[in-house]
Amino acid sequence: MRKLAPSEKTLFLILCGAVFLALNLLSLKIFLSKRQQLQLEVEKAKSTLEEGRTTIELAQLLEPANNWIHQHPLPIWTPDQASSELLKCERDEAEKDNLKIIEENLLPSHASKNADYVSVQAKVNGPFEGLVKFLFALQNPTAWRAIDKFIIKSDAEPTKVIMELELKQFFKLP
Repeated sequence: MRKLAPSEKTLFLILCGAVFLALNLLSLKIFLSKRQQLQLEVEKAKSTLEEGRTTIELAQLLEPANNWIHQHPLPIWTPDQASSELLKCERDEAEKDNLKIIEENLLPSHASKNADYVSVQAKVNGPFEGLVKFLFALQNPTAWRAIDKFIIKSDAEPTKVIMELELKQFFKLP
């Protein structure tokens, strides 16, 4: 084999340096892309952990409510039974508090995701104190009733008021 001339040696060293530099730049690019992928995976894992932590904290916060719901289940009725119970309760409470039901309109039952409900629109007349007792008696949480909306107006008699309300009774179908 013949000896390389000095210019060939220089070219050979420049070529080796260029190949070395190219391999280093290529490996640096691969390293940086892998590092970026690893950072993305770490961020994704952190996000997943945070979502899981949030879900666990939410479940812990809602546990008392869930226990209460299991201790006081929805009544199991047909829509007719629920309507009659609602009307009976409304009339009994109005009579107990010396109130007069001026108008009463039973609305059809509605189905929702978690429970069905029936509602009644009523106009009640009587003393303000009686209406307050009436409202508190109707909204007993363990009875699964709620007053959706109400309006209070003064009556012609000084101590009496007129209240329009919509009362809902929640239940489960058998």
